[in-house]
Amino acid sequence: NFIGVASGVLRDHGGNILTIHQSIPINGVASLSISIQILKRIDVSAMIGEMENQKGMHHVKILAKE
Repeated sequence: NFIGVASGVLRDHGGNILTIHQSIPINGVASLSISIQILKRIDVSAMIGEMENQKGMHHVKILAKE
């Protein structure tokens, strides 16, 4: 469950999931876009690294930030 993995890592880093969009899986791989809110200063690189090291995650990328 990719959403469970992502939400667990985000929770550990003080983040909240706002929206989720998942594409139709092709060959067992689906793209997942997540909008998140982080209310405190964190090491985003560490959070992304932790997500990428989770089973089932292939690539994590920030598309935009405010």
